[in-house]
Amino acid sequence: MIRLFLGFAALALVSSCGIKSGLERPDPLWNAQSAIEHDCARQRAYNADHPAHPRDLDHRCGQTSTGAPQQPSTPAPQSPTAPR
Repeated sequence: MIRLFLGFAALALVSSCGIKSGLERPDPLWNAQSAIEHDCARQRAYNADHPAHPRDLDHRCGQTSTGAPQQPSTPAPQSPTAPR
């Protein structure tokens, strides 16, 4: 019975590896700013290499592929206990 459970657990763990569809990547748990800068640099390099069909940059990069800064659509939520 335990082998069956471990087998299902292993399958569930491995089944999510390698999904490269249109899923939005969550923010990293540690070293977030460095990882975001790396992803933005990678996206900008792709756009520089493929000028005929550039992709929009991630919202965390702060700019669209045209170079214009993005305006936030909604203000960031504030905690009721946050200092003012």
